[in-house]
Amino acid sequence: MEKKTLISVLLFGLAVILVVLHNAFFMVFNIEEGVLFLLALLAATAFVGSLIYNLIIHRKTGEPKDLWKIGFLGLLGLAGFIPGMNVSFFLAFAFFGFFYIRE
Repeated sequence: MEKKTLISVLLFGLAVILVVLHNAFFMVFNIEEGVLFLLALLAATAFVGSLIYNLIIHRKTGEPKDLWKIGFLGLLGLAGFIPGMNVSFFLAFAFFGFFYIRE
């Protein structure tokens, strides 16, 4: 996996881990804390920023070549959200859109 794609995947994983830790902390201690929430929000924002940056660079130069591998994240939007079909409907298009840019 190329470095730019790996950074995007790692930022997504970090955001998920921080959200799970935030929820576990609330479940165990029954108090709301803001540090892990803020870190999760920053990691999620950094992930979205890196994804947009990678898409712009990919359209201009064709790099990173393995950006299509991020398409699996669109499936996470469909998991459990099919009855609502709100944001998950858009994520399904993102899933197929990333496979469209595959060479």
